[in-house]
Amino acid sequence: MHKKLLPKERKAQIIQTALQLFAVKGYEKTTVNDIIDEAGISKGGFYHHYNSKEELLEDIVRMLIGDMVVIFEEIDARDDLSALEKTNEYIRKVNAYKGDKIVETAAFLSELYSGGKNVQLEKKIYDFAREHIAPVMKKIILQGVKEGTFKTRYPEEAAEFYVKLFIMHQQEITDLFYEALRERNKEILDTIKRKYRFFQKLLEDTLGLEKGSLVVEEVMGGTAESMCEKIMG
Repeated sequence: MHKKLLPKERKAQIIQTALQLFAVKGYEKTTVNDIIDEAGISKGGFYHHYNSKEELLEDIVRMLIGDMVVIFEEIDARDDLSALEKTNEYIRKVNAYKGDKIVETAAFLSELYSGGKNVQLEKKIYDFAREHIAPVMKKIILQGVKEGTFKTRYPEEAAEFYVKLFIMHQQEITDLFYEALRERNKEILDTIKRKYRFFQKLLEDTLGLEKGSLVVEEVMGGTAESMCEKIMG
């Protein structure tokens, strides 16, 4: 006899099952019936929580980056920080959040986001981030322009570019990090650190910041190095 799950537990089971299937088959090729069969639930059990696979996808996207949105909003609400301090604090907090989970999720996320199998999922992630993170980033950029540290005439476009660049870069780094762990190849770490250096330069140029203003390379590159050392010795 199957254990009767609470609604919250059942919903989590559906999400986890769907994520596993998306990683293997891709979003487009995974059907609701696939999810139902793999989870061992009835159609009613699925449709009690979700009206469609598309609605499930929306929930997964909110789960995947919802915490990032909360972090950004909490930092933006702080009156004691300058715009540059807010941007760097976000980099630090997101890095710490992902650092706690990267070993367990690197392989999974690599499969989930890459290889062209999950175009709809990738688009949803970007659209959700653009809707919820870009407006907050725009406020921070406008604050920075007022303070004289950010120098751009295109705050809205810069905010959207920041979001797109951050998501694309994190997907690429996830692939590289997993490859480094899988092959136990510390040389890949040099590639990761170089990409963080380039990422920082792109952001600083986009926001009109002085060179070295952001802490991307220091924080994220440092974490990648320490994680590799911890795992590979």
